[in-house]
Amino acid sequence: MKSTLKIVLTFVLCTGLGIWLSRLAIDNWPTVKQAFVSKQHLYYTSDAALESEFNQATPIDLNWAQLMPEEDHQVIARYQQNSEPQNLEQMTAKVMRSINAAKDQQYQGALISTNTTAKFADKMVNISGFIVPIDFYEDQSVQSFFFVPYFGACIHLPAPPPNQMIFVQLERGFKDLDITNTYTLTGKLQIELFEDLMGTSAYTLELVSIVPFYGKSNDFRSHNIN
Repeated sequence: MKSTLKIVLTFVLCTGLGIWLSRLAIDNWPTVKQAFVSKQHLYYTSDAALESEFNQATPIDLNWAQLMPEEDHQVIARYQQNSEPQNLEQMTAKVMRSINAAKDQQYQGALISTNTTAKFADKMVNISGFIVPIDFYEDQSVQSFFFVPYFGACIHLPAPPPNQMIFVQLERGFKDLDITNTYTLTGKLQIELFEDLMGTSAYTLELVSIVPFYGKSNDFRSHNIN
């Protein structure tokens, strides 16, 4: 009897553990895939000097919050929250924050801030986000684009602050673009202002490569600028 009970308990425990591990794997599969799947280069530079510089460097993994000075980040965090209101009280608080934000000149200034962080200037970096094309070559490959932290920026939603946008120029050949997909760019980050009708960026990137990003957007976004 004891032996049978032990077998039953072992079976139940193993089944429960298997279900838990399966759910954990499903919930975190994008992140797991991002870490282990071999990434296909959708674009790679033909600039020998830039490639040589890249090969001698260890790229820094950046998130978007690191490109925003702390003082700007604190001002924006005062009014913007990632979570959606769950009840009337939270909805009322959100409306009041919006009213106060509209009157706060410091906050309005942070939304168009060109203030940058010099720590990563002229460094090889990896950063993930969304591509907003600006110009195309005659063969319809992308000639230049803004790189941004959330989908719809500059198109369906207002442009992020300039210190949350990166301007990128590239050679002919990059046609495999889906603006709803996320990508990881590798290249040399520079502090340089670029202005266009679609928006203004405070950074540029000398692009080495583009690869798909398989993780969740929250893996590279530490705040919500919209």
